[in-house]
Amino acid sequence: MLKDMVGISEDPTFVDRIQFLCANMLVCAVIYFMLRLTKLGDRAWYLTVYSSGVASSFGIYFAQQAWNNGIYSTMTTETEWSMYACIFFLAYCAMDLVIGSYEYDEAIDYKDGWVHHFFFIILLAWLLSSGLTGLFAIALIEEVPTVILSLARVTMSAKLPFLFGLTFFILRISYHCYLTYSVIEYSTVAFVIGVILLRSHVKWFHRWFSGHLKKKGRMPLSIKVAVFAALIILQTLGHGYAVYQMVIKNYLVAASGAIMVHLVIFLYFCAKMIIVIQDVYTQNFIFEAIKEKKVIYNISWEDPRVDHQVLKVNEKDVVLTISSAGCNVLDYMIEGPGELVAVDFNAAQLCVLELKILCIKYLKWEEYWQIWSLSNYDLFLAVWPKLKKYASDRCKEFWDENGDLIRDNFMFAGTSGLMAKILSFPAEFIGLSEYMRKNTGKPFKGSIIFNGIVKFLSSSLWIPVGKWLAPLGGVPEKQLNLVMKTPGSCAIFAEKIGEIFEKIMWEKDNYFYYAYVAGRWDEHCCPRYMMRKNFELLRSRVDRITLFHGSVCDAVKAMPQKSKKRFTVYSLLDSMDWMPESMVSNQIGTITDEKYFNREEGRIFWRSFATGDRAHSPVLAQLNPAMLPDTKYPDRVGWYLTQLWVPKLSKDFNNKNLLIEEDPSTIKQSFKGDLQVMYTMATYGLTQQKKDAKEFYKSQAKVYDGFREALLPDRDNLLLYVVPWTTSPKTWVSVGCGTARDIEYVVKHVKENKTRVYLCDLSAELLSIAEQRVSDLGLSSLVTFVEGDINQKEVQAKLPPMGTIDLVTCSYCLTMIPDWEKAATSMIKMLRKGGHLAIVDFTAKENCHTHMDQRFYKFWFSMDGVWLNEKQPAWLRDPKNGLVTHWYQEDPSRCPYTFLFPTHYQFLGRKQ
Repeated sequence: MLKDMVGISEDPTFVDRIQFLCANMLVCAVIYFMLRLTKLGDRAWYLTVYSSGVASSFGIYFAQQAWNNGIYSTMTTETEWSMYACIFFLAYCAMDLVIGSYEYDEAIDYKDGWVHHFFFIILLAWLLSSGLTGLFAIALIEEVPTVILSLARVTMSAKLPFLFGLTFFILRISYHCYLTYSVIEYSTVAFVIGVILLRSHVKWFHRWFSGHLKKKGRMPLSIKVAVFAALIILQTLGHGYAVYQMVIKNYLVAASGAIMVHLVIFLYFCAKMIIVIQDVYTQNFIFEAIKEKKVIYNISWEDPRVDHQVLKVNEKDVVLTISSAGCNVLDYMIEGPGELVAVDFNAAQLCVLELKILCIKYLKWEEYWQIWSLSNYDLFLAVWPKLKKYASDRCKEFWDENGDLIRDNFMFAGTSGLMAKILSFPAEFIGLSEYMRKNTGKPFKGSIIFNGIVKFLSSSLWIPVGKWLAPLGGVPEKQLNLVMKTPGSCAIFAEKIGEIFEKIMWEKDNYFYYAYVAGRWDEHCCPRYMMRKNFELLRSRVDRITLFHGSVCDAVKAMPQKSKKRFTVYSLLDSMDWMPESMVSNQIGTITDEKYFNREEGRIFWRSFATGDRAHSPVLAQLNPAMLPDTKYPDRVGWYLTQLWVPKLSKDFNNKNLLIEEDPSTIKQSFKGDLQVMYTMATYGLTQQKKDAKEFYKSQAKVYDGFREALLPDRDNLLLYVVPWTTSPKTWVSVGCGTARDIEYVVKHVKENKTRVYLCDLSAELLSIAEQRVSDLGLSSLVTFVEGDINQKEVQAKLPPMGTIDLVTCSYCLTMIPDWEKAATSMIKMLRKGGHLAIVDFTAKENCHTHMDQRFYKFWFSMDGVWLNEKQPAWLRDPKNGLVTHWYQEDPSRCPYTFLFPTHYQFLGRKQ
C-alpha cells in the first residue's frame, strides 16, 4: 500500500497532504539540481522529464485498472494512489515555476508556462477538495508524449520524432476525447474542462504537424500525411459517434438547446481537424511538388501581351524569366530577344518547357498541336522515342514516368489544373463547357446555378473560403493574404473576380479560361506560340532559350546565356508575392548588381495580388517602380491587382546594401520583468493626471526591451527593409531612440555605409542603456547621444544643420508626443531634399476609427500617454506637408497577455 511507502494514513488529513506536497517539491528541487550537474541539453526540461516519467507510470497503472474494472468505475473512484498522483503533479507545477523563475526564466513563456501551470494548480486543488482525483489519474497516460518530447529536448535533438506526433494524437486527442464524453454523466464541469483541454491539444498538434512536415526525415511526406489524415478521419467519426450516443442516451427527450451545444462542439472540432489538413497542404504543396518533381502549373497564368506593351523586347535584349509552364517563354521568343534564360526551381516545369521546345524543333505543326492543344496521348507515345534522343537526362526521366499528364488531358494537369478538373464536371453538366467552345465573345447566361455563383463571387464573402481553396488552383495562401491586408482590398478583388466571370473570360482571344473550361485549345482561341502562323518563326528561335534549374539568384550569378552579355530584361511574374522580405531583399540585391544587369538599358517587370498604388513590398518600393499605365490590350487573366515595372534603375541605387545579412541578438520576454512593466504602466495610467514620458520610463529602463520586443512589432522590418538603405544614408537621426534597440537591427548597415547616427531621447536612464549597447556593438565612434526634445532649438543645435540630414526614424514615439504635428514638422525640416522619414507607430485602423474596438484602443492607450490618432498617418501621407509617400502599411498585432489586436503602421516618405 502507498501508506506503507510514504508513511501517511489511509485517510490523510489536510496536514498530511501538505506534508506530501512539500516532500515532493523538495524531491523536484533535488532532482533538478542533480541533473543540472550533468549539464545535459536544455535544463528547462529537466523537471519535465522527471514529472512526465512518473506521471506516465501512474497513467499506465490506472489504465490497467480501467481495463480490469471498467473506465467509469476507475475514474469515479478516488483512491490513495489517485490522490497522491494529483499532489505529485501539483508539486511539479509549483516547483517548475519557482525554480524556472531563477534558473530558466526566459524558457517559461506566458501561455504554455505560467497560464498552463496555474491552470493545473487550480484544477488539481479543486479535484482534491472535491474528491474527484480519479478523473485526473485516468488521464495521466496522456503524459507519455511529454516523455518523448522532454527527452528530445534534454538530449538536444534537432527535431521531434514521428513517434511523438503519433502518440500525441492517439492519447492527447483521441483518448482524451473519449474520456471527455465518458465523464459527462459524472461531472458537467469536468466535461467542460475536458473540452477546453482538447482544444489546446488540437492546437499543439497542429503546430507540431506543420513544423514536422517541413523537416526532412526517413519517412516520405506523403506517408506521414496519409497516416495522420486517416487518424483524423477516424477521430472525427469517433467523436461524432460519441456525440450521437450521448445525445440518444441523455437528451432524446431533453431540451434541444443541450443538443445544439454538443452539435456545435462537434462541428467546431471537425473544422479544426479540416484546418489541420488544409494548412499542411497549403504550406507544403509547392515545396512538396518541387521535391517530388511534380507539375504545379500547366499554363502560365500571366498575360504576356501586357508585358510586351511596356518592355518592347527586341534582338538586343537578354531576357530572364521564370519558366512556369513555358507559355510566356515561347511567347517572348516571338518578340525576338537575342537570348532568353528560363529559370525554375521546379525541375518538372522545365521538363514541360523542354518537351514543348523539342516538339517545335522536331515535329510538324499538326503533331505539335495535337499533343499540346488536344492532349493526344497516342501520338505522344508514338513520337516520344524520336524526341527522347534529343532530350536532357532530366527530361527523359520525367516524361518516361509522367506521360499520364497528357493521357489524362494536360489542361487538367498539375496543381493548378486540379481545380479545373474538379469544376469540369459541373461545367459540362450546366452546358458551360460547350458554350465556351462556341467562342461567341458573350457572357454565359444559360444557367441559374452559374449566375448565382457569379453573384456570390462578386461579393467579398467567399474570400475566407477562397484561402482554403486557393492552393487547389496553384495559388499559395500567402499570396491571397495580400488581398486581405489593406482595408477595402477584399471588395476590390471580389469586384475584379466578378468582372472576370461576367466579361473578361468570354473575350474571343482569352485562351487562359478557354483551356480550363473547354478542356482544350482550338485554333480560334489559343496562345500565340500554338498558332500555325508563328510555328516556323519559333522553330528558328527556340535555340536562343537556355533552361536553368534553380532560383532566380542562382541563374543570374551563373549567367548561363551563351553570349555572356548582361541581362536587360527581368520578367519575374508574380513570384515575389509569396516571398518573405529577406528573400525579396536578397533577390533584388542580386539581380540589380551591375555585374549581371545592364542598368542603362535594363527593365524589370512583375505582377502582384496586392492592391494599392505602389509595390507590395518596401524593398520593391525602393526601386521606384511605375504602375503599369492603361494599355491598349487589357490583362486577360484579370486577377492581378497591380502590375509594375522599372523602366530604368537609378544610377545611385546601392544594391549591395540589400545583400547585407544582419544578426541582431534576440531579446526574450521575462514574465517577471513584464509584470514590473505592466505594474508601472497600470499605476502610471491610474494615478498620473499629467503624462510625463520622461518620468514614465525612468522606473522601467532596465526591463524596457523585453516587454517592448513583443508590444512594439515590426521595428526590425522598418529598419531593415522600409528604410531605403539603397540610397546609402550618411546621416541618421533616431527620434525617441529608447535603449537603441533599433540600431542593433542594422549594425552592419551602419558600419558599411559609415553612417553618422544621432540617438535622441528624453530619458537619461534609457540613453544610459543605449550608450552601453552602442559601445558593445562597436559603434561608439559613429554615434552621438542627444538628450532632450527635438522641438527645442538647443537640442536641434546638437544635431547636423536643419535641411541636411539623409534619414530620420521614429519608432513608437510620435503617438506619445501631444503636439505630434509640430514634432513631425521638425523631423521633416531636418531632412535634405530627397531625404527620408521612416516611422512605425500605433494608429486607429484606417476607415474603421469610429468602430467600438478602435475607440477602446484609443482610451486604453491614452491611460499611458499614448494617443492613437488616425489623422497622424493621414497627415504624413499628405503631399502638402512636404513628403511623397513611398511606403505605407497597416497591420494588427497582438498585445502581450491579452486578446487585443491594436493596429500599427509603417511609413516611409521622401522629402520633395
